[in-house]
Amino acid sequence: MDILCEIQKIYNSFSDKEKDIANYIMQYGDKIKNINITDLAKEIGTSGATITRFAKKIGCESFVDMKIKLSSNRVEVVDENEDEIFSYAYQYYNEVIERTKALIDKEAIFKAVNEIKKARNIYIHGVGSSGLTGTEMMHRLLRMGFNVHSIPDSHMMIINSSIVKKDDLVIGISISGETEEVVHSLRKAKENEATTISITSFEGSSLSKHSDIEFIVYNPKFVDRSKFINSQFSAMYLLDLISMVLLKDEELREKMQITINAIISN
Repeated sequence: MDILCEIQKIYNSFSDKEKDIANYIMQYGDKIKNINITDLAKEIGTSGATITRFAKKIGCESFVDMKIKLSSNRVEVVDENEDEIFSYAYQYYNEVIERTKALIDKEAIFKAVNEIKKARNIYIHGVGSSGLTGTEMMHRLLRMGFNVHSIPDSHMMIINSSIVKKDDLVIGISISGETEEVVHSLRKAKENEATTISITSFEGSSLSKHSDIEFIVYNPKFVDRSKFINSQFSAMYLLDLISMVLLKDEELREKMQITINAIISN
């Protein structure tokens, strides 16, 4: 796993000062190769000793070792004039996919697929952009014949999670892993013995603590916070993988084809 994925994965274990360092690296890692530890500490507002401890915490021998690893893993950033916007978008999505690929546990995908197949009801909880991802996931599963509902409303999440049962599946989507409504609903669902799945960007987040199956996807904001580009792209990539594994099942493929034919004939 590359150094940027490692930083994101254990992000929640960092102190506030360490998070400042992590945020700087994730956003401006390409600058670090040309800066010394004293100037970097001054720019971030911390000490050289803290940066050194941070480097060791993420598996590097020293600040210099961290600089080398960052240089070898960083995707080259293009200049953004009109002619290069297309290249920038491609690089953005390519970096998100590559780092999400490194973070996703393949065995967890097969476990999730198994839980989806045997669930009596499937409920997908997410608000805002995560709610849109939940709706897309619902549409795909509906077309394979599953009894599935996407719930983007916080009150409905509370109601639903309070009445789910042991043979139900609840999927919580929150890139931050700290969306209060989604965390609460997953916790309540787990108390009711429903199976729970979390999709987030941070290992050890509040959401992941209440999940039977945890998916860690790359946080696009670590690539570039300043651009208005799909923040759910990494979660959608995971959804594509789950869908493709599900459609290896002949019965599910047949149901999918029935829905396609119904739409075409209508």
